[in-house]
Amino acid sequence: MTALTLVMTTAGLGRFTAAQVQDDIDLTIASVAFTASDFVAAPTLTALPGEFRRIGAISGEAIGGNMVHMIVRDDGDVGYTVRGFGLFLADGTLFAVYGQATPICEKSVSTSLLMPIDIAFPTTAIDKLTFGDANFLNPPATTERRGVVELATQSEAAAGTDTSRVASVAVLKGLLGALETRLTNAVADLATSFGQALDGIVARTIYGSGLVKGGGNLSANRTLTVDAASATQLRAGVQADVVATPAALAAAGVVYLIEAKSDGPSRYRRFSDGSVEMMGVSALPGSESSFTLNFPWPFPTVCEGIFATIINTAASNDGQSTVQEISLSAASAQLYAQNHKTPTADANGGFRWFARGH
Repeated sequence: MTALTLVMTTAGLGRFTAAQVQDDIDLTIASVAFTASDFVAAPTLTALPGEFRRIGAISGEAIGGNMVHMIVRDDGDVGYTVRGFGLFLADGTLFAVYGQATPICEKSVSTSLLMPIDIAFPTTAIDKLTFGDANFLNPPATTERRGVVELATQSEAAAGTDTSRVASVAVLKGLLGALETRLTNAVADLATSFGQALDGIVARTIYGSGLVKGGGNLSANRTLTVDAASATQLRAGVQADVVATPAALAAAGVVYLIEAKSDGPSRYRRFSDGSVEMMGVSALPGSESSFTLNFPWPFPTVCEGIFATIINTAASNDGQSTVQEISLSAASAQLYAQNHKTPTADANGGFRWFARGH
């Protein structure tokens, strides 16, 4: 049954509000009154218009949110039509009312009335509401409690949008059967498509080109190779279908540049055989004396020799004319500047040096 939205009376709301602030208020729904009249459910009502019968055999329970499920039972030998009803508290207060123009239910003389009512209250604070005998309560099922459910049809279950019905085993079997058929067809279609794609791949052929050798169609595993040059081939320098590897270059005695860097006039180069070259320009002392040349970058292991050329831009016969080696280390060279003539300012242009090591 669709939930009915009741109108709480002013008196009922007052009792309900007082109970929320811990007043000792009995909020037991003790009876339900019926009317056959078409009336306006107003909050000012204190009695149910046209009341013809009041029933105390009710059962109810809050089922979540602002919803209450009630069942009213009437075993009396009377017949009537119900268009509205009112809920009365134990002290006789009309708590809430509902009415509509069309009949809600009808009872004949020889039958018993067992009317379920799902009530939507305008508030969620309904935990203090209590009801009479709950022995015959038969609420709708929820995810938190047992109750009455409606079985879904095959189409409702297939749509999967109705949360108020459940699917029977027979309906589930039908759904699973349909799903199995769809999956079988989908797998068959996928196998066909995959087979067609595989046939297209096998029909392709891979060929080697340039330095790459081998190939063939894809009906079997194929290997593509690139041949490495030997040391003899590298030294001969005529083979065009092989590649030079570092190992072959080393075996052929080929020395190649590994690293290069610079900073102003200073240069650094490191080669594949471990040798290092360094060069730069440095100043000379103003008189004959020993001095230290610090290399811009230390040699990895040791400096093995240094060569110097005096810079004489004035082409003068005066000035320091030789730079002599005292000792060498990986980070610096101890040198001696010797004059063969009296030095002059014009002749003192520094010197250009070149060093080797590893």
